[in-house]
Amino acid sequence: MKIEKIRQQSLHNEEWFKFFTEFIATVTHFNKATLGITDLFNRIELLYQKVDELLVVIRKSLYTEEIEAAVRKRNELFRGLFTVVKGMQKLPGEAKQKAAERLFVLLDRGYKKTVLTGTLAEQSASVYNLLQDLSGAYAADMTLLALTEWVTLISQAEKEYQDLAAERAKETIQKPQENLAKIRREADVLYNAITVYLDARLTADALGGDTVIDPRELDDEVHMEGEDEPGGFHELHGNIIYNFVITWNLIVKKYHAILAQRTARRAKNEEPGEEPGEEEA
Repeated sequence: MKIEKIRQQSLHNEEWFKFFTEFIATVTHFNKATLGITDLFNRIELLYQKVDELLVVIRKSLYTEEIEAAVRKRNELFRGLFTVVKGMQKLPGEAKQKAAERLFVLLDRGYKKTVLTGTLAEQSASVYNLLQDLSGAYAADMTLLALTEWVTLISQAEKEYQDLAAERAKETIQKPQENLAKIRREADVLYNAITVYLDARLTADALGGDTVIDPRELDDEVHMEGEDEPGGFHELHGNIIYNFVITWNLIVKKYHAILAQRTARRAKNEEPGEEPGEEEA
């Protein structure tokens, strides 16, 4: 019996955190001192707390939803102006038609792509230039078509986005500086050291290798068959390390299944699609 190996580095951040949450709970149940891993375990707990702090920030920035809403609002205003100008090309009167045509070309060819599909930085730069054009070179056309209010609305939406982006930048500076990947690697090294140590203890107690032993045979006490204790653990008697490994291996296998499912999904997604005509008639 040995501890099941697991590629912790292949687990996503939330999966990794859950894995170590269960590891800490299992060790705590069996007692770190009894298992003989107090020092290594305490160091893992400290790293685990750092990861928890980082994940709170990574899961969702306080301003992410507000920023997304501000960008949507600004882009919807641009689409609204675009639609109105497009329709105004059919207005009666040559002057208004020409003004609408000039504005439509400006919006369609000059700004539509970058405002709606560019990066956030590209969108903001494009909106800034658009506002300059609408209130400058194309101001007379905007006035003739009574569209000047659109400049104010788009400008306000852009300012709302910029203010929120500035707040998020300030928040980012204040975030913990530890690198999550680095902390994960440190914790993984400690975890692997614990597994090596416990495997060696099992071997020293003649319980290593592939031999499977019923924990009830490890001493004369009666194995408790009652309900699970809080946390889902049975009370086992005998070699405490062996009992820990039995319990922990069941948990590790859950994460084997997670990784196997992900590998299968990835392989399926990478399969070439059916060629036309290959479907059954």
